[in-house]
Amino acid sequence: MFRNPIITGFNPDPSICYADGTYYIVTSTFEYFPGVTIWESKDLMNWTYCDSVLKTARHLDLDRSPDSLGLYAATLRYHGGRFYMVTTNKYLKFNFVVSAENIHGPWTEPAVIWKTGIDPSLFFTEDGRCFYTSNGEIDPYTKSRGIFGAFIDPDTGKLLEPLLPISGGCGGTSTEAPHIYFRNGWYYLILAEGGTGMGHHVCALRSRDIHGPYESCPSNPVLSHANRKGHDIQCTGHADLIDLGSDNWIAVFLATRRNTTVPLTTLGRETFMAPVTWTDDDWPVIGQSGHVELSMDDVVSAVQKRRDSLFVDFTRSLSDYPVLKIRVPKDDCYIRNAEESVLTLVGQQKLETPLGHPTMLLLRQPEFNSVFTAKLDADSLEGTAGVCAWLQTNYHARLEIRRENDAVFASMYRHVHDFGATTTEKKIPKCHGEIDLSIVTTNEWYEFYAAGILVDRISYASLTTGCTCGNCFTGTMLGIFAQEGKATFIKGMSLKIKETI
Repeated sequence: MFRNPIITGFNPDPSICYADGTYYIVTSTFEYFPGVTIWESKDLMNWTYCDSVLKTARHLDLDRSPDSLGLYAATLRYHGGRFYMVTTNKYLKFNFVVSAENIHGPWTEPAVIWKTGIDPSLFFTEDGRCFYTSNGEIDPYTKSRGIFGAFIDPDTGKLLEPLLPISGGCGGTSTEAPHIYFRNGWYYLILAEGGTGMGHHVCALRSRDIHGPYESCPSNPVLSHANRKGHDIQCTGHADLIDLGSDNWIAVFLATRRNTTVPLTTLGRETFMAPVTWTDDDWPVIGQSGHVELSMDDVVSAVQKRRDSLFVDFTRSLSDYPVLKIRVPKDDCYIRNAEESVLTLVGQQKLETPLGHPTMLLLRQPEFNSVFTAKLDADSLEGTAGVCAWLQTNYHARLEIRRENDAVFASMYRHVHDFGATTTEKKIPKCHGEIDLSIVTTNEWYEFYAAGILVDRISYASLTTGCTCGNCFTGTMLGIFAQEGKATFIKGMSLKIKETI
């Protein structure tokens, strides 16, 4: 058996490809920098961080991007010895493509394809042509949405024919996430509908002509948990399929896991996997009649190993790790001394500054039960610094450390909706040297510690994606920060997973 999700924590909108003995998956990053995270695996079971696609401010402008805007779903394909990645900058409202011979780059300059729609995808035909799809408005009067398509030059983004509607979808709302595949003389259009919440699901259509018209599978949706309200897995959708060889197919897709009995999650949308079978009349079925489980039958002969911890070593480049920043890289605010294994953060503003550039280094929370730890140098502290559980600008909780003369104080600051306040403050007996900071997470609580002292704890509800005022497409992150001053963190930071705490 293998266990879902295969990539845990905030990793939505997966797209998969295969090249030279390695599978690669890219996931969405929204307002975070660097953009479009790449994960790699030799066996489909065990996934590790590989790199990011958009790693410079020149390639990715998120300067004033609101939360949950920025980069939407990407598609990764490998053709003719090159990787092609196409995605949407929803903040600047255009779809673009980049390519590289090596998965680590260098990637080409972004080439704009189209200025409306989201969830672009690429399909390379047997004769080497590239067909582009994206969602968009089918009828400008009714604003009904569907899927557009056209052949393009993937190296320049230039349309080689008019971009025209190829499908109005299957009758659901929010028709999106189109991917095209070819099998047994049929072009298959796999798409998602129902919005990326509880009604999310996957539908299949097919046509003999890549331009359509596409007929809908009579047993749609081919993946859905919309009617499994009590199940641990919810919001299944946005699937990408791949043939492993010998007509053995799998699907990767997003879904969420519930924190408790209520259908809410702090982890965000994660990457799941399931086998794909084909009916006698050539229609795909994902999982077990469109249902998936946390434990499923193996899709390949491999042993799935549990990754219990991630340690970010300050002696190595930060690019070696899946760390994320908010909106802009601000490299001069993250000063690393490899010889002494320290990282100095320069905080220029408050974390809750609207559309701001907070100085934070964040890791995705991978499981409900986890422990995040870091060490702060109290002697060199200027301003305030500490550890933070971050969902969005208006939804986060942070443990702030500050010095006053020869005393050190730890305070708890919470921001929920449009209200922020310091709720607890304690004097820390240890006022010199290293101060151990930690966040302990469970299904229901986030507990914040300084020097072994519990400063405060908060309910998970203020960090769940279903409790925000607007759309939240991300998940909870854990990390270190500095604001309005400087702070030095020592000997790295770690994130450990535990079944129970």
